[in-house]
Amino acid sequence: MKTKSLTLIAGTIWLLAGFNVCRIGVVSWMDLETTSVLMVVGSIVTLLFFSTMFVKMLFKNVRRIEVDKRRLWHMMPVKSYAIMAFMITFGILLRNCPAIPSAFIASFYVGLGSALMVAGTVYISALLCPKEL
Repeated sequence: MKTKSLTLIAGTIWLLAGFNVCRIGVVSWMDLETTSVLMVVGSIVTLLFFSTMFVKMLFKNVRRIEVDKRRLWHMMPVKSYAIMAFMITFGILLRNCPAIPSAFIASFYVGLGSALMVAGTVYISALLCPKEL
């Protein structure tokens, strides 16, 4: 596959995943009776923490993709797929754990989903406005 195609596919996947995670958080948030300042701050901290981590990771992935034509599964290294599998598994376990308050799920998922969408947007912007990374 061409570099542009892989970058577009990766960005789209990150955007869609982020939208879905954020949607879960928003639905959980809407089920709550009140919103606390701690929830809002938690979402912002989560957004900032994960955005920093994801953007660093995706710049490495964009550089990898640019090396030459690759297969679809080469858009991320094996380590990134392992992290993704862990995060999905951990997210499912977290949502299904009765000891975790809904306010935490709502706040964390809104922040995490937003961070994923930021990363997807950066991927696509790397495609549309390429710069030396």
